[in-house]
Amino acid sequence: MLFDVMSGLLRVEHLSVCFHSQPVLSDISFSLPVGDIIAIVGASGCGKSTLLNVIGGIITDYRGNVTFADVPVYKTVRGYMPQNLGLMGWKKVRDNIFISRDINKVIGVSDSEATDIIDELGIGDLLDRYPSELSGGQRQRVALARLFVSNPDILMMDEPFSALDTITADMSRELFLRLWQKRRTTTIFTTHNLREAVLLGQHIMIMGKNPGRVLQVVDNRMFGREADYDEEFYTKTVCRLQVIMKNEYR
Repeated sequence: MLFDVMSGLLRVEHLSVCFHSQPVLSDISFSLPVGDIIAIVGASGCGKSTLLNVIGGIITDYRGNVTFADVPVYKTVRGYMPQNLGLMGWKKVRDNIFISRDINKVIGVSDSEATDIIDELGIGDLLDRYPSELSGGQRQRVALARLFVSNPDILMMDEPFSALDTITADMSRELFLRLWQKRRTTTIFTTHNLREAVLLGQHIMIMGKNPGRVLQVVDNRMFGREADYDEEFYTKTVCRLQVIMKNEYR
């Protein structure tokens, strides 16, 4: 993490992207308090992954501005988990976890904190295995370890739990939240799962498509309220999101 900030915003201002003269994202604007989580939801083709790729520096041809605590986003450390997790099959788990430090020269966390992260995720006994020798849930935990060990300013995940079965996905979400609550890393993730968005997102951004644009940003009152969990309110929140999306995509 390059920027030790306790306040400020991740700002996306009037962001537009075209592929082959066709607009993919149109005038996207939103802000996210540093240390918060935003879930981005929307139908396939609305540009969720494209937005992540702009913030992550993969797409550099765009109009608009993206800043983090008033610093251009390209000067930040960004951790990115793609849908396929991005693990390198020819490298052992240990090397996958520390790849940012070894190749990109990202400082990352201390060795002792890296050990703590590995222990929290329960993968200490997997370090000398290859990704092909792991279950889907184990690979997910390795990918999470790699993200948090790199100590990013901004953490991005593209449909992070969509390939897992229900039980494993629930466990992975809990592990992610446990790690995040200790470190409060600014996080952006995409999902098709509205219930997942309500469980993990302090803020939920709903996108329309043709071209991709912001329909609404909802502050999620259910986030972090396990002690006074209200099933009725939770269901109403999901239904509210469903109505917004149905009105857009019908």
